[in-house]
Formats: sequence, structure tokens, C-alpha cells
Amino acid sequence: MGSKFYYDDLTLDRAHHLRLNQDWINDSMANGQAKFLPVWRNRNLIRNDPVSENEPPAAAFLNEDETQELRPLAGETIFLGLENDTSYFAFDISPVEDPLSLPFPDHSEFEDLRLLATNIDPIEAGYLAYARALAHWNRNHRHCGACGSETKSSHAGHERICLNENCGRAHFPRTDPAVIMLVLHPNGDKCLLGHNSRFRGLMFSTLAGFVEPGETLEQAVAREVKEETGVEVVDAEYQASQPWPFPASIMLGFRARAVTTEINCHDDELLEARWFTRDQVQEMGNNGRMLPPTKFSISRWLIDVWLAEEEH
Repeated sequence: MGSKFYYDDLTLDRAHHLRLNQDWINDSMANGQAKFLPVWRNRNLIRNDPVSENEPPAAAFLNEDETQELRPLAGETIFLGLENDTSYFAFDISPVEDPLSLPFPDHSEFEDLRLLATNIDPIEAGYLAYARALAHWNRNHRHCGACGSETKSSHAGHERICLNENCGRAHFPRTDPAVIMLVLHPNGDKCLLGHNSRFRGLMFSTLAGFVEPGETLEQAVAREVKEETGVEVVDAEYQASQPWPFPASIMLGFRARAVTTEINCHDDELLEARWFTRDQVQEMGNNGRMLPPTKFSISRWLIDVWLAEEEH
């Protein structure tokens, strides 16, 4: 499987059938071939080359000996899956105030995966994103959402069980679906891009938003575009998807056709939206500041695919 976007090239076998086999998990963690990914407050442990500034940062895959003093601080270790004969685990040490006071390898530090952008190897980025997402879910579901009682980890970190015997509800990691769409002008020669209030500088991007209860993905596309810009769209067609563990989303990429063109940004999310020709978008991309970075987000991919169609 080739990587189309960041975080989508996770090659390991998640080995669902082993999550309840605690004896196997214990043996696997101690057999010398296991690799561990620590997480601290939604940050991943990254190694930086102290000699060469040209060497990119890399994921810190620790062995069992390197984590002997660390894993007890996490309470539970999360089984991620298998890659050939190597088993991968994550553990979250967020309760620790100063993680670098602990015996981590030299030249390593906890960094925000999102801010590292494309500097991390795409396959390693998939591992880090997976570890980050499960650590975040476990940390934020220590109590039952139904009765408020404490929960305990089960299925090697992929389930949490309410400890209240009158409840006993099982909770599972959730992924929030979000639609992200490139809207084309009725003539097909322009696209609609918006400047979000969260963006730095002058960056423009495709529109996006979360799917609400009781609506289809296509309905979500039409609603979000109308809410953010006042433009009405039809013919929403699915294009691709990208995992987005910030904290727990899946970006579902669409293309849609506008049937109106007047723009009215009447909510607080978009500061501005405009129709851009291909030439204008190319110019924005060339300056490196006004579009999302290449091969990082599905947003840029949706734009680039549309740009490439003119060449054919």
C-alpha cells in the first residue's frame, strides 16, 4: 500500500485476536523484539540527530529495557499490533509533570506530531498517530460516560469497562467523521477556498466540517458549505479519506458542484471565502504560504487533483 497522505500508511497488522490474550501480550513485551512508543500529553517522543542538522527527526521506538522504569508510570500499556515478528505498544505518561526528568534516550524530546508536518517518515508518522490517538482516548475516558464511575482498561487498551456493577458498560475508541470538500464553480473553471479564523497568515484551503447526527455524508457537505459561505452545492462525490488524529477524526474528501455563486460568510469560522481560477491557485501554491503543504493534508490533494485535470 502506498501512502497518499500523511498518517495513512500504517503497515502493521492490528491483530485484533491477540488483544484478549494477556499471556501472549506479556510474553511479547518481554521477548526482546517489542517496540514501545511513549506519549506525553498528546506529544510523541522524537529523536533528533545531534550531529547533522540535515537529518530529519525520527520516531523514537524504544525497546523493553529502555522502558522498564517508564511503563509503570503509565498504568497500562496499549497493544498496537504486529509488523513481521515485532510487536508494537504505546504507553501514556501524561501524569508525569516533567517527562525529560525520566531516563529517555539522549537527544529525544516530546513534540507535537501535527507541527512536525512532513518532516517525519510517512510510515513512522502512521505509528505515531495511532499511538497518540489511543493514548488520548484512554486518558479521556477514565470515567464512564453513562454513570460517571471509574473505568478500567480492557482488550489491551482498545476498550474500557465501567467498574460500576450496576452499569458495566463497555466503551470503545471513537472516530469522528468530518467532510472536507473542494467546491467547483458552476462553470468548473474556479474553486471555492476559504480563510479560516484559525489559519496563520493568508492561507486559503478547502472547506470542512463535522458530520452531524442523522445526516448522510453528502448532506453534511451541502450543509457545511451553505453554513460557511452561503453557496448551495449538489453532486457531492467521494474522493478519498485521511486519518486525522487531532484528536480523533477521519477526513472524508469530497468534490461538489456549486449551483449558486454569491458568497456570504455569515458565521465566525470563515473570515473570507473566494472563487479562485486555476492560475490564481497555482500562483498561491508557488509562493508556499497560501495553500496547505503538499502531501500533508487531503485538502492540498483535492486541490492538486483539480489543477492537474487542466493538463489533460
